[in-house]
This record gives sequence, C-alpha cells and structure tokens, in this order.
Amino acid sequence: MVIRVKELVWDEYNSSHISKHAVSTYEVEQICVGKTIAWPTHTNRFLIISHTKKGRMLTIILAQKSKQLFYPISAKDSSRKERGWIKLD
Repeated sequence: MVIRVKELVWDEYNSSHISKHAVSTYEVEQICVGKTIAWPTHTNRFLIISHTKKGRMLTIILAQKSKQLFYPISAKDSSRKERGWIKLD
C-alpha cells in the first residue's frame, strides 16, 4: 500500500532509539517523507523497507498520529530476510 507522509514527529526517545542502530533522523526522513510503499502490521503500524539516497537499506516502523503525520518507532539496517521481502513485490 502507498502512504503519504507529510511530517515525522521526533522526540528525544525515538531519535535516541534509532541512533542506537546507527541510523540518523535524516536517513529516516529521506525514505519516509512523501509517497512511500508500506505494509500494515498487526499492531496498526506501518513497516517500510527502502534505500536511502546513498543506497543503505533500512527497515522503519511508523505509528500513524493523524492523516499524514507519523511517529517513527524504530529504524535499523534491513536484515537479509527483510531485503528478500521487497524483491517479492
């Protein structure tokens, strides 16, 4: 499914959490802002697997706050299994 992300909500918790995975808020913004392909999860969140402009493949989990406003829950380098998921589409 395609979602449209107008803005991401950052706070100390989520920016600190993703930095533990060596991912920057800038990289998450690159992938998420605008139209992006996402998969709904069983917890009413969205999973995104995509490349940054430099080619780094990330897996990102977003919680929807309002129509186009999302809160990044987690972001990390995609696992081998996750990388295989996008080849199926």
